[in-house]
Amino acid sequence: MPVIFCCTLILIFLIRYESKKHSQQEAIPIKDFLQRELEANTTRKKDISGLPYLTADCSRLPDLSGCPDPEREIAAVRRELQKLDGKKLLNLSGTSNTDLKLSYGAANFPVLSACDTHYTEFTRGLYRLGLLLSQNGADELAVLVLQYAVELKTDVVATYQLLKSIYCSGNNETALARLYSDVENLPEETRNRVFTLLKQSESVS
Repeated sequence: MPVIFCCTLILIFLIRYESKKHSQQEAIPIKDFLQRELEANTTRKKDISGLPYLTADCSRLPDLSGCPDPEREIAAVRRELQKLDGKKLLNLSGTSNTDLKLSYGAANFPVLSACDTHYTEFTRGLYRLGLLLSQNGADELAVLVLQYAVELKTDVVATYQLLKSIYCSGNNETALARLYSDVENLPEETRNRVFTLLKQSESVS
């Protein structure tokens, strides 16, 4: 009985020791984060006029008046895209809010965040529109929409997969080669994700 009691005490001690050690280790990153966030929130406003802004341009979208749209989904997505027409776009994916404020100043954060949101909504909308067009038998129109998204260097990876599928179904090797060339010019993280997805689709086919 004394042996069991001693072993139990030792076990309790070890558990409490490990728990305390891990808590201290976790407290270091939290402390660092809070320190960086404090610094970020006091960073002075910087010039952001030179950032690689894009502009949502709905005049680039094809005429969809003759496209089959039994569920009116295409029209609905088109209206949502129109709301973003003329908005500034900026792809800031992969950059934390803290890093944004540290780099450009806390006062610029709302503007930059809005540009990033517009970019995300617009490129996702383009993919959705392209997908609906393709599903309704309008691949030629879908390609025009999806190609515009690629020009914007969309990080919606399914855009590239859908384009590849359309090109392959039409045996358009020239367009397919151009698509892979466009992917090569994407930011590294997006490029890797797109190539991984495209290779997976190759193995499936």
